[in-house]
Amino acid sequence: MGEEEDLQARIDSLSGLISRRKQQNNATMAPQGGGRGGHWSPQRGTPYGMPRGRGGRGGRFAPVVHRNRTLVMNNAPGNGATSSSDETSGISTADAQPAWVRKNDRHMQLINPSIYNTVSEQRAKDMAEAAAKRHQARAEKEKARLQRHFKYQSDHRGGPDKTEALPEFQIDNISFRVVAGGSKLVRLNGDQHSAHATPKQVKVAGVAFTRSKNGNLYRTGLVKASTNKTTKKSEELCSHFTSSGLCPKGPSCRYVHDPSKVAVCKEFLSKGSCAAGDYCDLSHECTPNRVPACLHFLRGNCTAEKCRYAHVKINPGAPVCRPFGLVGYCPRGADCPERHVFECPDYTNTGSCKNKKCRLPHVDRAGQLRKAAAAAAAPVGGSSNDSDLSSDEEEYDEIGSDDVDSDGLDEEIYLQAAGGDRDHGLSQQHDFVRF
Repeated sequence: MGEEEDLQARIDSLSGLISRRKQQNNATMAPQGGGRGGHWSPQRGTPYGMPRGRGGRGGRFAPVVHRNRTLVMNNAPGNGATSSSDETSGISTADAQPAWVRKNDRHMQLINPSIYNTVSEQRAKDMAEAAAKRHQARAEKEKARLQRHFKYQSDHRGGPDKTEALPEFQIDNISFRVVAGGSKLVRLNGDQHSAHATPKQVKVAGVAFTRSKNGNLYRTGLVKASTNKTTKKSEELCSHFTSSGLCPKGPSCRYVHDPSKVAVCKEFLSKGSCAAGDYCDLSHECTPNRVPACLHFLRGNCTAEKCRYAHVKINPGAPVCRPFGLVGYCPRGADCPERHVFECPDYTNTGSCKNKKCRLPHVDRAGQLRKAAAAAAAPVGGSSNDSDLSSDEEEYDEIGSDDVDSDGLDEEIYLQAAGGDRDHGLSQQHDFVRF
């Protein structure tokens, strides 16, 4: 009988612990009433309010017990439940996943990062394809509506041009022609109205059109599709950014904006300092990619200790480097076989510039002009000695374009001497006395 009494005592103690644990949980979870005569308000949505508990008048309400009260995550640091569960399961928190991705879309979700990245990429691709299909279907629907409208107009008008597929019609007394299947309405050339006379937005057969800068009308759906379309990036340098250090288009520019490949600051190149300092958008690094060749070095007499110009040997008769002349930067640098000068490459190389708004210097050189004149005056079947006529000009180019041309002075002296009398051709003869 001793064993039965001992077993009964253990059962009683366990039942007492269980009951006390339940009472503690109920005390922490249930809201407290206002005591005797406490205020009681019914729950919203129930006609008779919440049922009373066993505490009598003004007692506690019976709480709603849920099975899953908490969510325990295995990566939360300092959580006792986590550590105990990890100890019992034999899994450490270091070996667990680093984090979970919480997503609040239509439902709150916790997703594994590796799975989330794959699913998100695929979902974004599917959404883009679905949006493209919707836009395409809408565009086809609008085009079909416009074609029916234009066909109806062409069928119900008289004259020999009744069978014309793309009619001409007027909007606010302005004549338009239908092109591109109805997606574009082009103003006729004979119309004298200005571009601002075209309405900014107009509807034709229920399809919206938007005005362009030149006064034409484009289908609004086509305009939105072209605006939302991502710009294809080019590997070429942006000429505006490279030459000035800034571009008003910003990230929407299709060309490359490389801050290490911009033109040199002209003020820093000439003075050795810049008022803007570090805030200057142009470069203060005098490398052969962005500075012209030193003329004194080409002549062999550069005495500057810290010359800011490039000391490279280049043929003086070589053409002007087009990238350097237009934007002030050449990727080839010292290996470029062409001349790096701040001149218009088209005018210097060909003798003409078709750009009426060109801001680059158009430099005329006497040596090049004489070459062009000699080439124009030379006969078709000239002798082999014609090539020797340009030797003086080559020496002129080697000396430098800024020097005074002495050939012109020699010609003036020769003409003055030839225009006089033969007896007075040599004035030195009057100094001799005959014996």
